[in-house]
Amino acid sequence: MKYYYDIFLNFNEYPINYYEWSKEDSIERYLKVPVFRVDNISDFIKYHMKIELNISPFILSDGINAIAIELIDKKVAYLSYLSYEDESCVNEIASNLDITSIQFKKGKVRKIPFELRSEILIKRVLLKQVEESIPDLIKYIYYDITGSDNDKTLEDMKEFLMNDITNNFNDKYVNLYQNLCQ
Repeated sequence: MKYYYDIFLNFNEYPINYYEWSKEDSIERYLKVPVFRVDNISDFIKYHMKIELNISPFILSDGINAIAIELIDKKVAYLSYLSYEDESCVNEIASNLDITSIQFKKGKVRKIPFELRSEILIKRVLLKQVEESIPDLIKYIYYDITGSDNDKTLEDMKEFLMNDITNNFNDKYVNLYQNLCQ
């Protein structure tokens, strides 16, 4: 069995890309983590699983991508992507390993958001702002986004903004957030 030494991992219910790790995450340093080579790691990311291993945490690599997995009662509880440098080194180690047959049982599909964590936060803040703001601020936000100063009711403006933030999030909303909250 091969090991990878001195690595930082950010375990969560779904893997978070390295470039999105933040100071608020519980990033932990591991001094020694076993590495296994598998055919493909995508199912380990996509599904909740029960894995027949007595080691935790460990890293799986298919030679191209790698993921760290933490088990609780043989169930995949947490996943962590690796930093780019660590992933490259792990994949190099894995390329010299034989493929390990890991016994697992697939469960439900894991819910993985496809938005950046920062965008999710901005959406939440703006939705709350629209929901709880005074009428003049709602009118300002509506005008800032649409460029229109028509005679819509306050409720229509709120409804439009809530729907637009949820379904059409773009740079206008990022700029609005920066103007309102920073």
